Amino acid sequence: MKQLPLMTAVLMVMLLSGCHDRRAGVKTPLGDGVEQWGKKLPYDHWQFNLFHPKNLPALVTMVYLEDGDMRESIFRRLDPTEPSQSSVGTWSQRVGSFSANFNIGKALPVRMTVCWDSIIDNKAYETEIWFSRETWQQMTTPYPDTYHPGKTYYRNNMLIGLAPGGIVRVWLEDNGDPAILQHPARQLILTGSEMLICKHVPSRIDFNYFRLHGYDPYIKDFIKGKTYPYGSW
Repeated sequence: MKQLPLMTAVLMVMLLSGCHDRRAGVKTPLGDGVEQWGKKLPYDHWQFNLFHPKNLPALVTMVYLEDGDMRESIFRRLDPTEPSQSSVGTWSQRVGSFSANFNIGKALPVRMTVCWDSIIDNKAYETEIWFSRETWQQMTTPYPDTYHPGKTYYRNNMLIGLAPGGIVRVWLEDNGDPAILQHPARQLILTGSEMLICKHVPSRIDFNYFRLHGYDPYIKDFIKGKTYPYGSW
């Protein structure tokens, strides 16, 4: 049998796993995705930044995004997954952010699947996030800018943290104040043979290298005397 090209296989899995939910109205525990289909953003675009705790590196290999314009986007060229230098033992209230070049959305996010590798776990993960109406509301609400009286701003910068154990947290940046933790309508963490979309996405980390040689010296020094997962995430 002729083997399908990698990207064709990925697209087929996405269509099979996503189309039924879209036609059904994207029912989630906290709301109905139909309420934001076609809802225009009050700004040109939003962005997402990807982070890992200091000295506990992770690398994102692909992001699949389904948005309120019924657009399905595959991000294979991504902005770097950065360390949150202030996140040691737990996530900092100011995870950090940077101006994204590639991690950009044009409509409200409905579902995001993140394919990522954890060095500390020697494992690849697939995290599926269904966003709630609370997140949509925050992303479209103008907030008073306490730093510039008379002006407003929007929470249009999403922060996604990747931690040991496959734990993923989502925040919205809040104009320099502590980031606002989000509560997805549904979130799934898959790995190994459980993965659907991400099983066809090659890891960018040579897990065998770390299994044979151990972690890099800076990771060994950091986790020495600590207990996995090296904090509360």
